[in-house]
Amino acid sequence: MSRRLMATTLAGVLAAVGLTTAPAHAAAPGQPSCVPGDCFTVDVSLDRAPAVGQSAKLTVEVTPKQDLPDATTIIELPDTLKWATPPAGLDRAAATIGRSPVDRATRTWRARAGRTVRYEGVVTAVGPGPASIRVQARDGRPGPASGGLAYVTVGAQSSVFGMPREGRGRRTERTARASAAGDTCVQGRVTYFKADGTVGGVPMAEVDAFDTDTNGRLNLGWAETDASGAYKLCFPGTEEDGTGQDVNIEVSPVSNYWSVGMSEKAGDIYTDAGPTTPDVPPGTSATVIDYRSAAGDPMEGAFRLHSAAYDTWRAYTGWLNDPADDCWKPGEANCQSVTLIWRPDKVLPASYYCPSTGPDCLGRFQINLDASIPLEKMTLPHELGHFIMDYTGVTPSTGGPCGQHHMKAPMINPACAWIEGWADWVAVQTYDDTHYRWSTSAIDLESPRWFSDGWPTGADAGRTEGRVAGVLLDLADSGTRDEKYWDLGGAGPETVVAAFRKAAAQDIDHFLTLLDPQHHDLAEAALFQNAVSTQHVEDLADRHPIRRPANVPLQTAFVTTPGKWHVVAAVTGPDGADVDLATTPNAGGDAVRSADWTATNMDFVAVQPSSATRNWFVNSVSSDADYEEYAMEVTEAAAGNLEAGTPQEFPIAAGRLAEVRTTWIEKGVPATLTVVPRNGQDLDLFVMAPDSAAWGLPRSAARKSASGGPNKMERLTISDPKVTGLYAVIVVRKAGDGNVLLTRV
Repeated sequence: MSRRLMATTLAGVLAAVGLTTAPAHAAAPGQPSCVPGDCFTVDVSLDRAPAVGQSAKLTVEVTPKQDLPDATTIIELPDTLKWATPPAGLDRAAATIGRSPVDRATRTWRARAGRTVRYEGVVTAVGPGPASIRVQARDGRPGPASGGLAYVTVGAQSSVFGMPREGRGRRTERTARASAAGDTCVQGRVTYFKADGTVGGVPMAEVDAFDTDTNGRLNLGWAETDASGAYKLCFPGTEEDGTGQDVNIEVSPVSNYWSVGMSEKAGDIYTDAGPTTPDVPPGTSATVIDYRSAAGDPMEGAFRLHSAAYDTWRAYTGWLNDPADDCWKPGEANCQSVTLIWRPDKVLPASYYCPSTGPDCLGRFQINLDASIPLEKMTLPHELGHFIMDYTGVTPSTGGPCGQHHMKAPMINPACAWIEGWADWVAVQTYDDTHYRWSTSAIDLESPRWFSDGWPTGADAGRTEGRVAGVLLDLADSGTRDEKYWDLGGAGPETVVAAFRKAAAQDIDHFLTLLDPQHHDLAEAALFQNAVSTQHVEDLADRHPIRRPANVPLQTAFVTTPGKWHVVAAVTGPDGADVDLATTPNAGGDAVRSADWTATNMDFVAVQPSSATRNWFVNSVSSDADYEEYAMEVTEAAAGNLEAGTPQEFPIAAGRLAEVRTTWIEKGVPATLTVVPRNGQDLDLFVMAPDSAAWGLPRSAARKSASGGPNKMERLTISDPKVTGLYAVIVVRKAGDGNVLLTRV
């Protein structure tokens, strides 16, 4: 979420605004109108900070902001506390967060607006350390929860509310970087527990080494961890008394491009120290000093944030396609660092990016994070997406505050949807994912299309951040990620970022114009795939069937050859719902509709030969079932007429719908035609008479023979032709493939 206020003089200059400025919007039918994360107020309190062996009363109050049919409260008790008296009416089960055990109590109920639900219980402290009692309230939709928190640092003799006091002093300012030329080296790895419980290395973290003894504390230098969290520090290895250095390392989640701090104060960075390793042998490099954050410790959360920032930086700078530059903005002599402000004991209504100073932002290029964010996979990459947009200088003028938002709900304008959709895309693309993920839920941004439940279409889709993110995902992805029917190949995230950096796009449509010309067709298809564009036209090629979904605003088009019959046909699959076909001259005029009620019967429209001009026709397909897949094909009559006594043999391959031949019939002169399957196919035979009063004719205007079945001949006799002219002979393939023999007796 980016808190924004419109600047009147400079487009793209943003300021923080409150969270209550969101525009009202209609919810999807049956869905709450509140934005996930803002559907409840949650208050959590302890009547005292209990030391080990002491008890305290816990009170939780959850107040819904509107009626919600499926409201759930979750209370998580860390292993430093246990229930002496659990709240009544909740179901309890053991769970883990990362590798930290919790006692999870839950209840789901029908919530009423403004009616507070109160839970009371008694907890007992059973071990020292940080104790975070986390409470969530959510409805049944994916998204962030409304949260509350009681945070205690439990001690053996006394406890305090809030973060631990010990070991959280200011980080020691770095001196000169350690030199590889030192005669003595220590090495090791900095690791942490990820939110999924696995252990990972902390990349690009600062490691400072100190000699600590009775003579004081000497900084030996610093190093940066590599991508796996490994480091190596070299320094003069001999003390003044001739012994080896007593080495202590300090670790900090800070790099040249971001830092994780407890507050906006300079240098207020998370720092922790490991135990001292005495008398490191001078002149050696085999001493290993590892560091791992303790489960549930604030450093664990800080390292999760640091690693998420690294993931985003590594991904985004890779998309810039400039290996010689690793800044968020290429070409900067001094790359801007972004400050991440987080405390495990501080609850925010929502995390947000600060593009300038303001009531809640003490500086530009700052991200304020809720206590729960280290458990979220993509919230920080999302906020870094806002930082990238601001720092790069391509933030659009929004025309007003963007306020609160939800991925499936239209925002106040397309500019806001572009801002948030871009940030969503950065987060999802960072992990090459298809879903935007929170700690306990996710939204699929890749798959929503026309008629996807709860997703808007058309103009509303252009104001919906999830739709914007879906367009960007389709532009970037390829291969197995491609979807039917208009996500067919991708330009890569590098192409998306290159267009993004050209100018401050005002919305997704404007952004797509910034793509290089060779990607414009791909962009138009992505807009239609994600139901943002409400019109899409595709050309049909002769005898090249396509498969598409019904009821979307798609038009297929074909051009006729003078003097030729043409047949355009559409049919559903063997188990599908019926589809109907309508064909209209592009120059204007009434549509010709073919609507056979039997689903497996092919609908077709036959376009009569024109005199000397090529004409365009457009087609649309409808069905009682939205997104029902159908096959469609246009076929131009082959050269040469079918003559009596001169059979024509030709193939109709699998996937093809129909073949068209022509024959000249005189008025009043009977004519008989037969079609024989050569390979056991099931065929139907139609004959369409010319009609000077119409440009095209539906299936129902043709005479037919369709009773033979598989591997049977179809025979059709016109005993009393009413007009003289060129008739269309249409062979419909119902099943099978292979050659057919068409004869005029």
